[in-house]
Amino acid sequence: MAKSKFPPLLHLSYVLQHSAEEMLEAEAGIGLSAARIMSVLDKSAAVSQRVVAMELRQTESNVSRQLQSMKKQGLVSIARNKKDSRQRDVTLTAKGSKKYQDAGKVLKKQQRQFLRILNAGESAAIEQAAQKLA
Repeated sequence: MAKSKFPPLLHLSYVLQHSAEEMLEAEAGIGLSAARIMSVLDKSAAVSQRVVAMELRQTESNVSRQLQSMKKQGLVSIARNKKDSRQRDVTLTAKGSKKYQDAGKVLKKQQRQFLRILNAGESAAIEQAAQKLA
């Protein structure tokens, strides 16, 4: 297979995201976008759609569409904010919390598989670089 001429780090990012999407769908029954949203919602009791969008660096409309899909699947609960009726507060349901736990296991498995192809020094360097960028 020919190597990509695309910048290597961007290509690696694409490959890892594509792999994560496939593994999450197959093993946890959710997509990467849903898992990313769940990672924000897992931090507290209720989060506004605006906060989710800001943390993920996405538009509110994109997050809103994804949340509506997740609501239909029973993964999140969406309610009007009591102080500002224009805002929507989102929480993970019990089902959503379980799916997020499953997703975490899948993503850790993917990371272990990826790091196994590297030697110990390379693995440590990648993990340190990722922590700096996170």
